[in-house]
Amino acid sequence: MRLPLRIFLISTALFSLSPLARAAVLKGVVLDNKTGEPLAGAPVTLAGTSYISVTGLDGSYEFKNIPGGNYKIVTHYASYEKWEKEITLTQDENIKFNIALKQGTTQLKEVEVKTHLKNGTDEQARNKEKNSDQVMNVMSARSIEMLPDITVANVLQRVSGVTVQRDATGDARYATIRGMDKRYSYTTVNGVKIPSPDDKGRYIPMDIFPAEILDRLDVVKTLTPNMEGDAIGGVMNLVMKDAPDRFTFSASAATGVNELLLNRSFEKFNSSAINAKDPAARNGGIGYNAVTNDFTRANSDFQHGNVMPNALFSLTVGDRFLKDKKLGVIFSGSYQNTFKGSNQIIYKPSSQPDIGNEVSLTDLLLRQYSTQETRTGLHTKVDYRFNSRNQISLYGLFLQLNERESRYTIDTTVNINRTGAGTGPVDITNRSALRKQNIINATLMGNHILTDKLKVDWRGAISRATRDVPDLSEIHTSTGADKDSLGNQVVKPELINKWSHSWENTTDQDYEGYLDITYTPKIFGKDVEFMVGGMYRHKDRVNYYNDYNLVPNGQQLFTNIYDGSFSVQTPAGETQYNDLSYTVTENISAAYAQGKMMMGDKLQVLGGVRVENTFQHYTIKEDPNKFVGQNGTITYMNILPGLHFKYMLDNKQNIRLSYYSSLSRPGFFEIVPYTFPGEVFDEGGNYNLRPAVANNLDARYEWFPKGIDQLLVGAFYKNISDPIEYALLQNGGPSNQIIKPINQTSQNATNYGLEIVFTKYFHRFGVSLNYTYTNSSIVDSVRSYIRDATGSAHFYNVTETHPLQGQATHIGNMSLIYKYQEIGLDAHFTVAYTGRMIAYISPFVGLDYWQKGMTTLALSVEKRIAKHVYAYAKINNLLNTARVVEMKTSKDKYMAYPYELPYQTLPNSVLIEKDLYGRNYLVGIRFKLN
Repeated sequence: MRLPLRIFLISTALFSLSPLARAAVLKGVVLDNKTGEPLAGAPVTLAGTSYISVTGLDGSYEFKNIPGGNYKIVTHYASYEKWEKEITLTQDENIKFNIALKQGTTQLKEVEVKTHLKNGTDEQARNKEKNSDQVMNVMSARSIEMLPDITVANVLQRVSGVTVQRDATGDARYATIRGMDKRYSYTTVNGVKIPSPDDKGRYIPMDIFPAEILDRLDVVKTLTPNMEGDAIGGVMNLVMKDAPDRFTFSASAATGVNELLLNRSFEKFNSSAINAKDPAARNGGIGYNAVTNDFTRANSDFQHGNVMPNALFSLTVGDRFLKDKKLGVIFSGSYQNTFKGSNQIIYKPSSQPDIGNEVSLTDLLLRQYSTQETRTGLHTKVDYRFNSRNQISLYGLFLQLNERESRYTIDTTVNINRTGAGTGPVDITNRSALRKQNIINATLMGNHILTDKLKVDWRGAISRATRDVPDLSEIHTSTGADKDSLGNQVVKPELINKWSHSWENTTDQDYEGYLDITYTPKIFGKDVEFMVGGMYRHKDRVNYYNDYNLVPNGQQLFTNIYDGSFSVQTPAGETQYNDLSYTVTENISAAYAQGKMMMGDKLQVLGGVRVENTFQHYTIKEDPNKFVGQNGTITYMNILPGLHFKYMLDNKQNIRLSYYSSLSRPGFFEIVPYTFPGEVFDEGGNYNLRPAVANNLDARYEWFPKGIDQLLVGAFYKNISDPIEYALLQNGGPSNQIIKPINQTSQNATNYGLEIVFTKYFHRFGVSLNYTYTNSSIVDSVRSYIRDATGSAHFYNVTETHPLQGQATHIGNMSLIYKYQEIGLDAHFTVAYTGRMIAYISPFVGLDYWQKGMTTLALSVEKRIAKHVYAYAKINNLLNTARVVEMKTSKDKYMAYPYELPYQTLPNSVLIEKDLYGRNYLVGIRFKLN
């Protein structure tokens, strides 16, 4: 048996090495013949056979195990001419054969129309980054579509150098660029600045934008003189979808659920019963004495039930019409109805520390949020091309975010000296809030080439933003525990304490115009671009606030809101003398001049100056007790120079160096000298507040080796004079303290860092990484509560150096990508890391609140299931990551056995807050025709 076995093995080995068993391998890359860029998704076939390959993310194709013989290679890619070539393959041959495709052109009455990079693609995004005059990061519509995020705010956390501030349910709301607080950035839509519905600041809540309506997201990090100058951190420019060259239609529908709400009930209330106006506004205004029947009880009647599934829909349709396709029209809309929740653990420190500057915890709060958000985004654009030199367009945008929030809070007193079962009061608060935010914008713009050297662009826009919080209602009750004569714990009955109502409305309306004139002569044989222009914006902001307190008629047990008997404690409300009802008028005018030219063949120089003039006038609702600052006018002018160098090593590599000056204006709420009771300290405005001004330096190396691969390495430095920080100030005496925004004048703030972006694709696999290191420093005046040499305790004013609020030293994102285009499979696994940062700056030395570092994981998958039809799934917060806020101070006195404080499990710090949000699941169907 051994000899036949040996013969069999030897024969098998020889046969496997014989030419008859060998097969050829053919591989290569499909390229654009002019740019050399690889083309992803191009079909390559061997004519007359079943062999077909689709180029991967890096433009590569490969055929394996091909028998020797003569073949014809054929590829026909959209907007490129058909390519074919005959080739002979021999056995055991490994051939690399690159294919260069020529772009197709069409003659339309002697006007040559050429193809260009398709809108919304990664290729267009990389091209925008490479050719831009500014340092910027660009995210395409396709990348946004494949991310697990459904709002622009959540998309922004994936961009290099951007962190986000989250709302009570864990979703991103505001963006922080390069560690600079949200006040230091602004938002534009198609290059036009829009007003904010935020009741306090200029910044836009970025969660109002559904992600589906974007064509591109630009995060601009250096300003040129032709850009508005009030951005020290950066600019977020949302580019909406444009009319396509041919008919486009896409639609999607999805549903999902928040895992947290599957494990507990969802609390809701009847928001339709809410009165839009307060009793005074409904009954003649100031002086009306409200009665109990003026207040609905339906929005304080909370119902517990199961959460409904989320529902998301989107639609985009566009085309070009008329002769030569002069008229372009596009409409894009998105509707999202989502249910979210969070569970919070909050330890509330005292308004001042214990002697020795040690934290003093007074209360433990347990909160549950139940939130329903309905988000609507609609945009449409109509453009008309008179000819190749003149075009006008009309753009409209409507955004709406309605948030119905129920918040249930149990507030217990911290008692660290107890020797048995706990006693003391327990306060319970049930709050209902309906917050309605809207942004409406209409922009008319024109682009005109007057001569071969002179061009004029103009834009006129009307925008309106509103925020309405009608009848925010809170029902306050109390219970607790005591001891009977035998020392047993006895739970007290739940009593009604107070029933409060407040109304707030903010309206912010802009009228603005922009003009840019470009002249491009030749000087010494070189094209030189001169630009001059300006803008003017008139803004009217109106803020209205009124609140009422109702108290029970005697001691009453709480059963439900309908059984309570109340009297109105403040029948005229706060309308008559209210610092929070104010109007602001702001006029901003600006002019600029800049020039751009090539110095030699590789160095581009752009320089210029911008001048911005600010006029503001505010009025607080008339108060018979006149006070300083009740009305005020503020004016100032800023001169903002800029100089930018771009050295093009070759057509794939750039080195950039930039300097520019910029400013950050105070928020409208901050310059009005209001006074308002906060949760810990009174809060106030400051009419002496000045804008912060910064000198900014940027450098970046850029390499775009092929396709959508890239390597970006940059550094930045910012020196900020008059930075705006919140400080604890005495207000009439040592025990009367108020938090107000002030300019830190003792020392400038500094902020510097390093950014790295790396993207690489290997056929079907890809990896995208970005990392940002940021280091900022600001000196604050704070207080210390310590004993002196005699043993007496005193407050001392000291200085403390700390990072800017919201600045994380380390930020990182990673995406692992798999695209199998032949079967229509696209998968993204994303990791986002945000390092430790200050969440709240304490007025006392060493007692800042720090948010611990967070790592979140997400997964999104899309699969083609039929022609033009795709199924997709998105899973967010895979690790169920909690947001944790801590205070780096001793907690030994709170951990005395056996009655140590609950939830204090952090090893070397005191827990201040812990938020759990749960995982979010989404599945849907998408139809795409373009």
